[in-house]
Amino acid sequence: MKKLGRIILVLAVVAMASSAALAQERQQRQRGQRGGFGGGTVSLLTQKSVQDELKLSSEQVTKIKELSDKQRESFGGQRGQRGQRDEETRKKMEEARKATEKAVAEILKPNQLKRVKQISLQQQGGRALSNPEIAAALKLSNEQKDKIKSIQEETRTARGQRGQRGQRSEEELKKQQEARKAANEKLMNVLTSEQKTKWKELTGEPFKGEISRRQFGGRNRPSGDSKP
Repeated sequence: MKKLGRIILVLAVVAMASSAALAQERQQRQRGQRGGFGGGTVSLLTQKSVQDELKLSSEQVTKIKELSDKQRESFGGQRGQRGQRDEETRKKMEEARKATEKAVAEILKPNQLKRVKQISLQQQGGRALSNPEIAAALKLSNEQKDKIKSIQEETRTARGQRGQRGQRSEEELKKQQEARKAANEKLMNVLTSEQKTKWKELTGEPFKGEISRRQFGGRNRPSGDSKP
Protein backbone atom coordinates (compact mmCIF):
# COMPACT_ATOMS: atom_id res chain seq x y z
CA MET A 1 0.00 0.00 0.00
CA LYS A 2 2.91 2.36 0.81
CA LYS A 3 4.49 1.58 -2.55
CA LEU A 4 1.23 2.39 -4.33
CA GLY A 5 1.01 5.61 -2.35
CA ARG A 6 4.45 6.69 -3.55
CA ILE A 7 3.54 5.95 -7.16
CA ILE A 8 0.33 7.96 -6.85
CA LEU A 9 2.28 10.87 -5.35
CA VAL A 10 4.75 10.84 -8.25
CA LEU A 11 1.86 10.70 -10.70
CA ALA A 12 0.18 13.67 -9.04
CA VAL A 13 3.31 15.84 -9.10
CA VAL A 14 4.06 15.07 -12.75
CA ALA A 15 0.46 15.56 -13.78
CA MET A 16 0.08 18.91 -12.07
CA ALA A 17 3.16 20.19 -13.87
CA SER A 18 1.52 19.52 -17.23
CA SER A 19 -2.12 20.16 -16.32
CA ALA A 20 -2.77 22.76 -19.02
CA ALA A 21 -1.70 20.48 -21.86
CA LEU A 22 -3.50 17.56 -20.36
CA ALA A 23 -6.66 19.61 -20.05
CA GLN A 24 -6.46 20.34 -23.76
CA GLU A 25 -5.92 16.65 -24.45
CA ARG A 26 -8.97 15.81 -22.36
CA GLN A 27 -11.09 18.31 -24.29
CA GLN A 28 -10.01 16.70 -27.55
CA ARG A 29 -10.99 13.29 -26.28
CA GLN A 30 -14.35 14.54 -25.14
CA ARG A 31 -15.00 15.91 -28.64
CA GLY A 32 -15.82 12.59 -30.23
CA GLN A 33 -13.14 10.31 -28.91
CA ARG A 34 -13.30 8.24 -25.77
CA GLY A 35 -15.53 9.10 -22.83
CA GLY A 36 -14.71 9.03 -19.16
CA PHE A 37 -11.69 10.57 -17.47
CA GLY A 38 -8.61 10.14 -19.63
CA GLY A 39 -10.24 7.39 -21.62
CA GLY A 40 -7.41 5.10 -20.55
CA THR A 41 -6.83 1.92 -18.66
CA VAL A 42 -7.71 3.41 -15.28
CA SER A 43 -11.01 4.66 -16.67
CA LEU A 44 -11.79 1.18 -17.98
CA LEU A 45 -10.92 -0.36 -14.63
CA THR A 46 -13.51 1.82 -12.88
CA GLN A 47 -16.23 0.20 -15.02
CA LYS A 48 -18.22 -2.47 -13.15
CA SER A 49 -18.39 -4.66 -16.25
CA VAL A 50 -14.59 -4.65 -16.58
CA GLN A 51 -14.10 -5.29 -12.87
CA ASP A 52 -16.39 -8.31 -13.15
CA GLU A 53 -14.60 -9.55 -16.28
CA LEU A 54 -11.24 -9.37 -14.50
CA LYS A 55 -12.67 -10.71 -11.23
CA LEU A 56 -11.07 -7.90 -9.24
CA SER A 57 -10.98 -8.29 -5.49
CA SER A 58 -12.54 -5.64 -3.24
CA GLU A 59 -9.02 -4.51 -2.31
CA GLN A 60 -8.08 -4.08 -5.97
CA VAL A 61 -11.28 -2.12 -6.67
CA THR A 62 -10.46 0.19 -3.76
CA LYS A 63 -6.93 0.81 -5.03
CA ILE A 64 -8.20 1.52 -8.54
CA LYS A 65 -10.67 4.03 -7.14
CA GLU A 66 -7.88 5.72 -5.18
CA LEU A 67 -5.78 5.99 -8.32
CA SER A 68 -8.71 7.30 -10.37
CA ASP A 69 -9.63 9.87 -7.70
CA LYS A 70 -6.04 11.06 -7.52
CA GLN A 71 -6.00 11.54 -11.28
CA ARG A 72 -9.22 13.54 -11.14
CA GLU A 73 -7.80 15.76 -8.42
CA SER A 74 -4.59 16.32 -10.37
CA PHE A 75 -6.13 17.00 -13.78
CA GLY A 76 -9.53 18.41 -12.85
CA GLY A 77 -10.60 22.02 -12.74
CA GLN A 78 -8.41 23.01 -15.68
CA ARG A 79 -11.06 23.26 -18.41
CA GLY A 80 -10.70 25.92 -21.01
CA GLN A 81 -6.92 26.09 -20.82
CA ARG A 82 -5.11 25.97 -24.15
CA GLY A 83 -1.57 26.22 -25.36
CA GLN A 84 1.02 24.69 -27.63
CA ARG A 85 2.60 21.62 -26.10
CA ASP A 86 6.39 21.84 -26.10
CA GLU A 87 8.91 19.02 -25.82
CA GLU A 88 9.21 19.39 -22.05
CA THR A 89 5.45 19.09 -21.61
CA ARG A 90 5.33 16.01 -23.83
CA LYS A 91 8.07 14.47 -21.74
CA LYS A 92 6.14 15.13 -18.53
CA MET A 93 2.99 13.66 -20.05
CA GLU A 94 4.92 10.55 -21.02
CA GLU A 95 6.28 10.30 -17.46
CA ALA A 96 2.73 10.58 -16.13
CA ARG A 97 1.59 7.83 -18.50
CA LYS A 98 4.40 5.52 -17.41
CA ALA A 99 3.67 6.26 -13.75
CA THR A 100 0.05 5.29 -14.31
CA GLU A 101 1.02 2.08 -16.09
CA LYS A 102 3.35 1.20 -13.24
CA ALA A 103 0.65 1.85 -10.66
CA VAL A 104 -1.86 -0.32 -12.54
CA ALA A 105 0.71 -3.11 -12.90
CA GLU A 106 1.23 -3.00 -9.12
CA ILE A 107 -2.49 -3.48 -8.53
CA LEU A 108 -3.40 -6.12 -11.13
CA LYS A 109 -2.26 -9.69 -11.56
CA PRO A 110 -0.46 -10.48 -14.86
CA ASN A 111 -3.50 -12.18 -16.40
CA GLN A 112 -5.74 -9.29 -15.36
CA LEU A 113 -3.34 -6.75 -16.84
CA LYS A 114 -3.21 -8.66 -20.11
CA ARG A 115 -7.00 -8.80 -20.33
CA VAL A 116 -7.60 -5.12 -19.60
CA LYS A 117 -5.09 -4.24 -22.33
CA GLN A 118 -7.06 -6.44 -24.71
CA ILE A 119 -10.29 -4.72 -23.76
CA SER A 120 -8.64 -1.33 -24.20
CA LEU A 121 -7.55 -2.22 -27.73
CA GLN A 122 -11.05 -3.45 -28.54
CA GLN A 123 -12.51 -0.14 -27.36
CA GLN A 124 -9.97 1.88 -29.35
CA GLY A 125 -10.47 -0.14 -32.52
CA GLY A 126 -8.65 1.30 -35.53
CA ARG A 127 -7.40 4.29 -33.53
CA ALA A 128 -4.93 1.95 -31.83
CA LEU A 129 -3.10 1.44 -35.14
CA SER A 130 -1.40 4.82 -34.70
CA ASN A 131 0.13 3.61 -31.42
CA PRO A 132 3.86 2.95 -32.08
CA GLU A 133 3.80 -0.22 -29.97
CA ILE A 134 0.82 -1.64 -31.86
CA ALA A 135 2.31 -0.56 -35.20
CA ALA A 136 5.50 -2.41 -34.31
CA ALA A 137 3.63 -5.52 -33.16
CA LEU A 138 1.71 -5.60 -36.45
CA LYS A 139 4.83 -4.71 -38.46
CA LEU A 140 3.06 -1.94 -40.34
CA SER A 141 4.86 -0.62 -43.40
CA ASN A 142 5.49 3.09 -43.91
CA GLU A 143 2.85 3.07 -46.65
CA GLN A 144 0.30 1.56 -44.25
CA LYS A 145 1.16 4.12 -41.59
CA ASP A 146 0.60 6.93 -44.09
CA LYS A 147 -2.78 5.48 -45.09
CA ILE A 148 -3.82 5.13 -41.46
CA LYS A 149 -2.80 8.72 -40.72
CA SER A 150 -4.74 9.96 -43.75
CA ILE A 151 -7.92 8.09 -42.76
CA GLN A 152 -7.73 9.36 -39.19
CA GLU A 153 -7.23 12.95 -40.37
CA GLU A 154 -10.24 12.63 -42.68
CA THR A 155 -12.28 11.26 -39.79
CA ARG A 156 -11.31 14.13 -37.50
CA THR A 157 -12.12 16.68 -40.21
CA ALA A 158 -15.54 15.15 -40.84
CA ARG A 159 -16.23 15.04 -37.13
CA GLY A 160 -15.30 18.70 -36.79
CA GLN A 161 -17.66 19.63 -39.60
CA ARG A 162 -20.55 17.81 -37.91
CA GLY A 163 -19.85 19.63 -34.65
CA GLN A 164 -19.36 18.06 -31.26
CA ARG A 165 -20.76 20.56 -28.78
CA GLY A 166 -24.09 20.53 -27.08
CA GLN A 167 -26.49 17.75 -26.25
CA ARG A 168 -27.00 15.50 -29.26
CA SER A 169 -30.19 13.81 -30.37
CA GLU A 170 -30.55 10.05 -30.75
CA GLU A 171 -30.50 10.48 -34.53
CA GLU A 172 -27.24 12.42 -34.36
CA LEU A 173 -25.74 9.80 -32.07
CA LYS A 174 -26.76 7.07 -34.51
CA LYS A 175 -25.10 8.90 -37.39
CA GLN A 176 -21.99 9.39 -35.29
CA GLN A 177 -21.83 5.68 -34.47
CA GLU A 178 -22.26 4.78 -38.13
CA ALA A 179 -19.46 7.17 -39.09
CA ARG A 180 -17.18 5.63 -36.46
CA LYS A 181 -17.98 2.15 -37.71
CA ALA A 182 -17.25 3.11 -41.31
CA ALA A 183 -13.94 4.76 -40.35
CA ASN A 184 -12.99 1.74 -38.26
CA GLU A 185 -13.62 -0.59 -41.20
CA LYS A 186 -11.43 1.58 -43.43
CA LEU A 187 -8.62 1.43 -40.90
CA MET A 188 -8.88 -2.33 -40.46
CA ASN A 189 -8.90 -2.83 -44.24
CA VAL A 190 -5.42 -1.32 -44.36
CA LEU A 191 -4.13 -4.47 -42.64
CA THR A 192 -3.09 -7.60 -44.46
CA SER A 193 -4.76 -10.91 -43.58
CA GLU A 194 -1.71 -11.86 -41.53
CA GLN A 195 -1.84 -8.58 -39.63
CA LYS A 196 -5.56 -9.01 -38.98
CA THR A 197 -4.80 -12.40 -37.42
CA LYS A 198 -2.18 -10.75 -35.22
CA TRP A 199 -4.69 -8.04 -34.27
CA LYS A 200 -7.10 -10.72 -33.09
CA GLU A 201 -4.34 -12.17 -30.93
CA LEU A 202 -3.67 -8.74 -29.42
CA THR A 203 -7.34 -8.04 -28.70
CA GLY A 204 -8.30 -11.50 -27.41
CA GLU A 205 -11.85 -12.71 -26.92
CA PRO A 206 -14.55 -10.09 -27.58
CA PHE A 207 -15.56 -8.15 -24.48
CA LYS A 208 -19.34 -8.39 -24.09
CA GLY A 209 -19.80 -6.05 -21.16
CA GLU A 210 -21.13 -2.50 -21.46
CA ILE A 211 -18.91 0.56 -21.18
CA SER A 212 -20.68 3.69 -19.99
CA ARG A 213 -19.48 6.85 -21.73
CA ARG A 214 -20.30 10.27 -20.34
CA GLN A 215 -21.42 12.92 -22.79
CA PHE A 216 -21.92 16.63 -22.66
CA GLY A 217 -25.12 17.49 -20.86
CA GLY A 218 -24.45 14.95 -18.11
CA ARG A 219 -26.00 12.03 -19.96
CA ASN A 220 -24.53 8.56 -20.01
CA ARG A 221 -24.79 6.08 -22.81
CA PRO A 222 -23.74 2.43 -22.80
CA SER A 223 -21.45 1.39 -25.57
CA GLY A 224 -19.62 -1.72 -26.62
CA ASP A 225 -18.44 -0.43 -29.99
CA SER A 226 -14.91 0.53 -30.93
CA LYS A 227 -13.98 4.06 -31.73
CA PRO A 228 -11.51 4.82 -34.48
